[in-house]
Amino acid sequence: MPLEIGNENATAGMSQDIYKEIDQLLSEGIEPADLENIRPNWKKLAFAIATGVITHIKANMEISGIQSIGDVSTRVQGTVSGSSVTGSGTGTVNSTQSGATTGHVS
Repeated sequence: MPLEIGNENATAGMSQDIYKEIDQLLSEGIEPADLENIRPNWKKLAFAIATGVITHIKANMEISGIQSIGDVSTRVQGTVSGSSVTGSGTGTVNSTQSGATTGHVS
């Protein structure tokens, strides 16, 4: 699932989900005419929150435990006692993550 911020109108993505929660929690007791003036600001607030959250997650997310398993087929070339040799190799590869775990999500 992609991390989707959404838009300032809170009609998509995380901004829409945040706006729905804000509207549900804060609209009780507010006059309908006042709500129509307040809701556009709640939508902008939801967009700002979603932008900050997703930007932070993408910049700081650490991924760990990445593994790759599967079959491999390779072509082999070399020199043995001055003669060129060629061949092929097959087998299974199993690798585990090493190195930095940030900066992999865009």
